[in-house]
Amino acid sequence: MSSASNPRVNSAIQKRLRLTFSIGMLLILVACNYPGRVENLIDATATIAAARQTAVAMLYLESGLDDNPAVPQATPLPPGIPGQQAPTQAIDPVFPTETGTPIPPYTGLVPAGMTLYYSQSGETLETIAGHFRTSPSLLQNPTQANTEGFLAAGTPLFVPNAQFYAPYQQPVLADSLVVYGRNARDVDVLGISSRADGYLNHYAEYLFEGRFTGPEIVELVALETSTDPRLLLALLEYQSGWVYAWPEGADEDKSPLNYEADRVEGLYAELQVAARELARGYYGWREGSLQTLRFKDESQAAIHPELNAGSVAVQYLFAGLYTPAHFSPNLYGESGFLSLYRHMFGDPARLALDGSEVIPAGLAQPTLTLPFQPGATWALTSGPHITWQVGTPRGAIDFAPRDDLPGCIVSNIYATASAPGLVVRSSRGAVALDLDGDGNEGTGWVIIYMHLARDGRIANGTWVDTDDPLGYPSCEGGYSTGTHLHITRKYNGEWIGAGGSVPFVMDGWLAVAGQGAYAGWLVRDGETVYVGTSDKEYTWIRRDE
Repeated sequence: MSSASNPRVNSAIQKRLRLTFSIGMLLILVACNYPGRVENLIDATATIAAARQTAVAMLYLESGLDDNPAVPQATPLPPGIPGQQAPTQAIDPVFPTETGTPIPPYTGLVPAGMTLYYSQSGETLETIAGHFRTSPSLLQNPTQANTEGFLAAGTPLFVPNAQFYAPYQQPVLADSLVVYGRNARDVDVLGISSRADGYLNHYAEYLFEGRFTGPEIVELVALETSTDPRLLLALLEYQSGWVYAWPEGADEDKSPLNYEADRVEGLYAELQVAARELARGYYGWREGSLQTLRFKDESQAAIHPELNAGSVAVQYLFAGLYTPAHFSPNLYGESGFLSLYRHMFGDPARLALDGSEVIPAGLAQPTLTLPFQPGATWALTSGPHITWQVGTPRGAIDFAPRDDLPGCIVSNIYATASAPGLVVRSSRGAVALDLDGDGNEGTGWVIIYMHLARDGRIANGTWVDTDDPLGYPSCEGGYSTGTHLHITRKYNGEWIGAGGSVPFVMDGWLAVAGQGAYAGWLVRDGETVYVGTSDKEYTWIRRDE
């Protein structure tokens, strides 16, 4: 019998939830719709939605509902960070710089018709202007701070007052808690799942090279899409209760995140969709091109211009899941997603302080070479295009060896390291090269090479120097119509686009995006190499010896 038909159970759940979440939201560090039909967790008219909500609630109940046979009790262990207590007072927002010294607040007068705005990590004048729907030329710099490229976080600016209504001003999560940042590798997904012993701990799918358990799927999606695993775990728990309980019918549920869309079945596929929607919100806001949330019912609302990219990412995801009437309660409410996140992992503001800013002012790419041997000639087969899944910036370049092999036959010409570094991941066609050598894919510059065949691919944990072989181009790992090498960049877990403030340059060749999704060219000293098939001479690029 579901909780929707048991008033005593519902009453007890509501009472315990009110007690558990009596501490309100603390001040957080300022930092295409979903397919298919989504069950709303607040509207309990649907039996399955009520059962899932009950399963989630069971985590927070101290006792008293043991006689409900539909949902087994989860082990009441403190999830996430053992022993961490919720802070008793709000944390004032800070604006860290590269040196960790806060920028003093502006204390002068603000001109009429203008808003005093403090820049956030990863912003430029152009993106701020996009958020406020104005022109960069209308932004004023009262302190004459450096405004070239990425701004120092906390730089004061005068911005024309917004001429639109944006209803959702409250921040959600800092950028470092959305991308796979500094502390993401310390999240013990397997340990959290094992201690909770919910359905996730017993779930498995057969993917790619074999059987993956539920925790392994979460870790895989987090790493490959560069999404914080805490965010994925909290989303899964909020939508299904899979982490800390075993909801009725879970073993037959093909849509644990409630997307219920054609060809989207199982945990892996659903987490991929979640990562895609987070990326659309995060990078769309980072680039200044995204301005509105689109809700489940196709209605829209303007995004508040002072939000950070991480907050917009989560808002964008939840807008696709809910209608406006249910958006705020499910995201910000007393028993909403943010309260659940805090209960699982601790206060987001403190976690964000530990994670540091994602994109510092003055960020520059290290010296990189073309990813093939000196003296060799390869073909430029794709200009700047999405770095990973849909929604990520156009930050990847494709090269193909000129060995005249058709289709997806593995090349016998190896790709090489573009810089010295430590291989921190070598699986599913991908090699992640950590240039700072600390072994953490969430810190500093990381170069991702994709479509390298398993046979001959360099082993994880190997230190390489520039020009050392990494593996042989193929079609392995992701969708590909022909043998090639996909190369892209991350910094502190954030995918970096080829244009903008950190140009993609290899051996002096600058990547330039064209009008089409894969269009573009490389340019150096007045010479241009264009995109095309490898048999066209205008695509050939020779690396200097």
